[in-house]
This record gives sequence, C-alpha cells and structure tokens, in this order.
Amino acid sequence: MDSEDERTTPGEDERTTHSGEKCAVNSGVLPDEGLILCAVSGGVDSMYLLSTLFESGHAVAAAHFNHGLRGAEADRDEAFVRDFCAGRGVAFYAGRGDTRAYAARNRLGIEEAARTLRYAFLERTADACGAAVIATAHTADDNAETLLMHLMRGAGLRGLGGIPPVRGRVVRPMLDVTHAEAAAYLAAHGIGHVEDSTNALDDCARNRIRHGVIPMLCRENPGFLHAAGRMAALAREDEAVLDGLARDFLREHAVGRSVCASALTALPAPIARRAVRLLADAGTGAASALSYAHTEDILRVAREGGTADVTGLRAVRWGDRLVLGADEAAAIATRPLTVAGGGNSRAERADRRMPRGCSQAVQHFLLQM
Repeated sequence: MDSEDERTTPGEDERTTHSGEKCAVNSGVLPDEGLILCAVSGGVDSMYLLSTLFESGHAVAAAHFNHGLRGAEADRDEAFVRDFCAGRGVAFYAGRGDTRAYAARNRLGIEEAARTLRYAFLERTADACGAAVIATAHTADDNAETLLMHLMRGAGLRGLGGIPPVRGRVVRPMLDVTHAEAAAYLAAHGIGHVEDSTNALDDCARNRIRHGVIPMLCRENPGFLHAAGRMAALAREDEAVLDGLARDFLREHAVGRSVCASALTALPAPIARRAVRLLADAGTGAASALSYAHTEDILRVAREGGTADVTGLRAVRWGDRLVLGADEAAAIATRPLTVAGGGNSRAERADRRMPRGCSQAVQHFLLQM
C-alpha cells in the first residue's frame, strides 16, 4: 500500500509563455476559457501571477484595492499597476476603502477589516466584468505561514490544510510557487514591481513567522516550503473524507438542527466533532465561531444531557435528541388536540420545555415523543 508521502499534489500548468518558458501555475484551478480577474497589489507575487497568465494566453483583467492605510505609497502602487496594464491592453479596475474606519465600526482588527473590504471589492468587480474566476497570488510561502499560524493555535486537519486552492470562485494557482521563484522570474524578464514597506515590519504574527521562523526551517530543510505545501494538500484530502462521513451521518440521523444523541456519541470522535460543527453551521455560519472546547461541550450534552451555551447558540438534550440553536428554553403553549370521536380538548403541557429556535420539523418531532 502506498504511504502518505507518496501521494502527490496537483501538477503545474503545462502552458508556456510566448518565450517558450513553462508557467509554474496550477492548471487544475483555472478555467479553460473565460476571463480571469487577477488581484494585483503590484508586489512580486501578484505581478508574477498577472504576467505569466497574460503571457500564456489567458484572458485576464487586473483588480487593485487601495486600503487607505499607507498614504502616498499606496497611491504609488495603484498608479504602477494601472500603467503596467495600460501598456499591455489589460483591463484595470481600482477600488479603495477606509479600512481603519471600517475596522472601528465593525470591531475588527485591521488585517481582517482589510481582507473583508478587499474581497468584497473583488467579488463586485468580478460580477461587473463577467469574470469566470478571481485569481489571487498566494504562494507556497503564504501557505506555509498560514499552516504554522494554525499549528500555533492547535488547529485540526482543516487548519493544517492551509490555504485552499479553490474557495467559491476564488482560485489560488500559485500555491506551488515560492516567492523566491516569482522574484527570479520577474528579474529574468525585466518586469517591475513595488514593495509594501509594511511587509518589512515585525508588528504582526505573520511577519514574525515570515522573517524568523520560515528562514530557520528552510535552513534545516531547503525544501520546506514545498514540503509544507504537500503536507497541507494531504491534510485537505483526509479532511474531505472525514467531512464526507460526517455529512453522510447527518443525512441519515439529523432533522433540521436536531440529531440522534446516542447515534452521535457512538461515532468515532473525529467524525462526531465534524458532525457537530456541520449541524451548528446549518444556515447560520455558527460553526466558524465554535472552538474545540465548544464542540466538546456540545458532545458532553449529547452524552450526559443538560444544556451548554456556546458562542451564538445553545445545545440541549431532549430525550435522545440533541438540539442546537436555542438561545433559551421556552415553555410550550397549550395546544388543542383532536381526540377519538371528533371532539377537541386541550392538553396542558406547560411542564414541558422546548428549545426556542427549533425548526417546525424538529418541534413536530419532539412533540410526538
């Protein structure tokens, strides 16, 4: 039987540039036809992305977002990308936002606020220009940094999968390309770029990992960046299998946001945890806020009964059903019942309590118990 180390990641694009040079991008995430909207900051990686896709004959457009954080330097970057595109007949779209104000208004960190604004702009622009996909210039370096940040936080397989090559219509065709390889390509072809001065600062965890941890690991293993990418790809494959098993279980045992508690707790723990997250996420996005401790609290309720209040929802065991989504318990109102002979009476059920937030299907199910 093959070992895990013998599994391989997707191959590189076999297209070549007009000069005959192979394009080191993942062809599996790119459309055969249709417009590719490239997110272009003007830095080394995004200039490599735009240049190689343009030279290999793809239909491309460039989108640049000014976050309003670096004053004249950011204006310089926008002008550089605009001029580069104008010289090659590439459609250029620019946007800008007040990241600091958005962060304060929504109680977000600057990095998260910048990302939210940037991706919203990219999605709007893709809609407007009819792009098939949005391509970002995340490299093997970015993937390794993300993997290490998730490792520090104690992530599971999903976190160790690093940056996904595809998420919705956003694709990352450069995850097998290192920053050094991209820089060497630009230098060899005389393609310019701009530098974001904040990348040299050690004022955030990602930059400290980039400047300190990654170089140390690369000294120990010069192939570390590609090895980390291979590990992330293997983790994504394994995660997909476990996620599929959890989804299969819920299709058989879940009703709305309720599931058979005894069946859930009989599962192997890795599948049970994923089933809980999927159940919490049903139409709400709540799973993104579930920590490992929250998930374990919910599984404890499934095993032992009682309730657990976690971020955004309450978990309650009702008979042999685990119900998620209630913010508090609410008394069941008096309900009319039809009895034999066609008469109506009222059953007093004020002593029973049902979790608020259950779907009608779940309420109907519980009332039959």
